[in-house]
Amino acid sequence: MRKKKVQVLTLLIAAVTIFTLFIFPCLLMDRPTITYFPENPRIRFVKAETNLNIRPEDKIMRLHVSSETNEANDLMQNFSLLYRNNRLVSILNRWQKNTRQLSSIKELELSSGFFTALSVHQAERHIDQSIYGKEQLSQDFLMVVPSNGSFRAFREPKSTVEANLLSSYTRELDTGRQELLRKAAKRYGFRLSDYRVVPLDALTGESVSRIFPFGEKKSERITGQLWEGIYKNYVRGIQLTQGQRVQALGSTMPLLLIAQDHMLIIIETESHQIVLLRQNFS
Repeated sequence: MRKKKVQVLTLLIAAVTIFTLFIFPCLLMDRPTITYFPENPRIRFVKAETNLNIRPEDKIMRLHVSSETNEANDLMQNFSLLYRNNRLVSILNRWQKNTRQLSSIKELELSSGFFTALSVHQAERHIDQSIYGKEQLSQDFLMVVPSNGSFRAFREPKSTVEANLLSSYTRELDTGRQELLRKAAKRYGFRLSDYRVVPLDALTGESVSRIFPFGEKKSERITGQLWEGIYKNYVRGIQLTQGQRVQALGSTMPLLLIAQDHMLIIIETESHQIVLLRQNFS
C-alpha cells in the first residue's frame, strides 16, 4: 500500500514538472508573441487602459485591460503582468484578428498586498506588403489591506494609517531591490555605478523618452524590443541553464540597468535564483 502511494506521488510530481516546463510554455507559444514592428502614423490608439478593482463581498480581484485604435487592425493584442508585493502572480494575454477594439478580463482570489498591473497594447497592420505596429503602455496599482474581516483598497493614502502602510511597503521593496542588485553585481561581475536602475513599472508612455534619452524613434524601438524580449525570455519560461527552464510565476518584477549602448535586466526566480538578460541598443 505504501509503495503504491509513493508511485502515485511520483507520477503527480512528474506531471506537474512536465506541465510547468513544457506544456505551459507551449500554450503561450500558440498565441502571437509581442513582436516589435516599425511604426506607421496610420495606426493610432484612441484608448489603452489597465484597471484593477476589488469585490470584497466575493473576495475577488478583477483585472480589466482594454484598447481601441482609430481603424481595424490585422491583429490586436493585450498582454499584462500582475504583481503582488513585487512577485508575478498572474499573466493575461489576449489577441484577436481584424478588429479595432479588444477587451480582456481576469478575476483572481482576493488577498492583501500591493498589486501592480503592467500592460502592453499592440496593434499590427499590413500596409503595402509591409508589417507595421504600434504599442501603447498602461498600468494600474492598488494597495489591498484587511478590514473588519474583509478587505478594502486604495491607490493614494487618505489617512495616516494608509500612508504608513504604503511607506512601510515602499521601504521594504527598496531594501529588497538593493539587496538583489548587490547580489547580481557580485555574481555577474558588473559595476552598479555604470548603470541607471529603473524598475519595469517606471516605464510608461510618458517616461519612455526620459528613461531612454536617445530620440523618440529609438526610444520607442528599444521599448518595443524590451517587451518582445520579456515575453520570449521571461513569460514563456526563464532559462537558467542550457537544459533548465523555470516558470516566470513567483519571480520578481524586472529591474532595468541602463547604460549608453545596452541594458541589463535583472530577475529573481521564485526559488531565489538570480537571472541576467542583456539587450543591446542598435
